[in-house]
Amino acid sequence: MSKKNKKIPTPPLKLEVWLTERSNMLFYILLAVYILFSFLYFNVKPSIAGDDSAYIVRAIKFIESGRFPIYQGPIYPLFLSLIIAIAGMNLLVLKISSLAFMVGFIMLFYRTFRGKISYISLFYTIGVLSISHLFLYFSSQTYSEALFLFLQTILFYLIFKSVTRREGGWLPDKKEIIFVVLVSLLCVLLFLTRTIGFGALLAVLVFFMVERKFKRAIFVAVVFVTLLGAFFALRSVAWDVPLSSGEQSSQLMSKNPYDQSEGNEDFIGFVNRFKDNSHLYLSKHLMRIVGFRSALETHVKPPITLVLYLIFLFGFFRFARKNKYLFFTSVYLAIMLGITFFSLQKRWDQYRLIVPFLPLMLIFLVESLVYIGKIKQFQFLRKALLAVLILSLALALGRGAKSMDIPVLAKNLKGDMLAGYTPDWVSYLQMAEYCHKNLSEQQIVACRKPDLARIYGKGKKFYGIYRMPSDDPDELLQYFKERNITHIIMGSLRKYPPKYTGQTINAIQRILAIIVKKYPQTLKQIKKFGNQEPTYLFEINYPDINTETNKQ
Repeated sequence: MSKKNKKIPTPPLKLEVWLTERSNMLFYILLAVYILFSFLYFNVKPSIAGDDSAYIVRAIKFIESGRFPIYQGPIYPLFLSLIIAIAGMNLLVLKISSLAFMVGFIMLFYRTFRGKISYISLFYTIGVLSISHLFLYFSSQTYSEALFLFLQTILFYLIFKSVTRREGGWLPDKKEIIFVVLVSLLCVLLFLTRTIGFGALLAVLVFFMVERKFKRAIFVAVVFVTLLGAFFALRSVAWDVPLSSGEQSSQLMSKNPYDQSEGNEDFIGFVNRFKDNSHLYLSKHLMRIVGFRSALETHVKPPITLVLYLIFLFGFFRFARKNKYLFFTSVYLAIMLGITFFSLQKRWDQYRLIVPFLPLMLIFLVESLVYIGKIKQFQFLRKALLAVLILSLALALGRGAKSMDIPVLAKNLKGDMLAGYTPDWVSYLQMAEYCHKNLSEQQIVACRKPDLARIYGKGKKFYGIYRMPSDDPDELLQYFKERNITHIIMGSLRKYPPKYTGQTINAIQRILAIIVKKYPQTLKQIKKFGNQEPTYLFEINYPDINTETNKQ
């Protein structure tokens, strides 16, 4: 090759050299920032969403009655049950366990990707994770995201270790056996933590097959099936649990998860889900997390989605030949986000559903842009990229600072567990406490948010009403009577949580209106909390339905 045609490598940016020389020191600084901001944003209270409380309640049920947790994965509730068995029902201890998982994730994440990608990409990603309040939120919540992130990063650490190691023959050596068992076990744990975790196995198998490591792929698949089968067999024998309840898969397949009468989704419906969810989670939620959009902006921006997909596709094909670590990352993201966007109901629209994949998304997108900047025709983009990344960090920090509320945190730590809630939730949770103090264990209370009510009701059991079981008053009363419901809470929970608009979640109001219209004496008001956004407790006096009907 002549000197004229010889390809001259693009010199690294001065910032990359500077970061490389100080990488460990800078990481520990960012780790300290992460821990500091985790405490500044720490939320002692349960969220109003309810899923975090549901995990705790499943853990309590497992301890109290041996009821094995099935819905949304059993591993995290089982972990919480272990903490509750040791430390009791202590919200602070439960939440600190999430912080421990997140700190462990950050440390292992750095160790996993260090030396395999540019430090610009790595430190930008860890920087966003350390200051974005939307990500730090999960350091103090009893959601499964923290555990999933930790397990997922262990899987990546193991896969990256194996990239340069030969798979061996059909009789694997000791190291290969340990590797296969650990990878298979992690895939099982990820699947049992969140159903989407099954995609981890698919990603591992696809990667091994593309790399022509077919024996390794077969071994992992066989061990995975063996371990998962052993788990299901043990669960069936010890807790008499069927293979699957089907509740979660039924919700995913339905056009409307809250109304089965609308039927199941068709192929076009799933394609539309993918398109809609791509816009929601990429152009809206991802941009919020990295600081480029505020929480007040609720509309989607399809051009952003298109650009992000083009960057991903460029990286996918480029790194297939240039960087096996990033190629596995791209395969993993394609499968995990593909399943997520195809399966999720658009109406759920919760950014936490992509949080486990956020660090990998940032790493891959930024590294793809860094690589584009190395191309001769696009070298002018290198400094522009640095400016964009710095702006992103500044915006994420600024937007998060506005949501920081140290006075409320101080009140919560001093024991005021209602501080920080909006008035509708204050009256609702006061009612839950009232039910604990004034009603017996045999008196069952129906309400909209039973798991959160149980936590504030000091363990008292509540029955959840999420939709109208019927529009017939007699059928509604029969529904309550069959479940031994003696009381019902009617709150004024906002449809739009941040602001009072007068619109509320009104399923229970509509149910009671139907009953009272036919049987005016059925409900007796026992207690009321709040004024503008009140919560009522009613006692149900069941009428003799046959007698009342004959009178009419």
